[in-house]
Amino acid sequence: MVAMIDIDEFLPEVLVYAPSTSDLIAYRHIISAARDICDRAKVWRENDEFAITTPELQGLLTIADAEIITIESAALDGVDLTPTTAAWLDQEYKGWDRQTDLSNARFVTQQSWNTLSIYPRQEGTFSGRFVLKPARRASQLPEFLLREYAEDIGKGAASKILTLPTQESIPQLGLDLRSWFESRLGALAVKAAKGQQNARLRTKGAYL
Repeated sequence: MVAMIDIDEFLPEVLVYAPSTSDLIAYRHIISAARDICDRAKVWRENDEFAITTPELQGLLTIADAEIITIESAALDGVDLTPTTAAWLDQEYKGWDRQTDLSNARFVTQQSWNTLSIYPRQEGTFSGRFVLKPARRASQLPEFLLREYAEDIGKGAASKILTLPTQESIPQLGLDLRSWFESRLGALAVKAAKGQQNARLRTKGAYL
């Protein structure tokens, strides 16, 4: 499991651009920028294990201060499950979410925040690998985000703070930082996609 650190550690990266902002406002936008990076770059991965028990036959992610973006791999008692969406199960197995009969699980999906549902229903020990992002009310962030993305998070947070309707706002600087941050997110998204495909991305030609 990755090391976690206090959000205070990120403050100097924000205060370079927004020295008058309060800690509370800075924390909120630091988390927001960190969520953006994790959403686009898919850089936070964790393994987790927990019980699927009756009567709900659901399990809850045990990793603190995190939200699930995607389920990369999953198994119940060592038997592989296929991650899918609730919408797909609704289409292929109508009424699946109301069924209570126990059988051999084949699929795993999310119906609510950080809660996993197994279908068909089965008790057991769930193990999986997840792509994560910080929770909106996180009290800590992964240490690697400071080590590898400190400047990105600082600029991303400051870009929003400086465009708030306050006396300390500097709209043009905020917009400039926002443009830089959006460009950086685009580059991180391309890097993440290339890494997932392990190949050069194809591009569409532009024909005038």
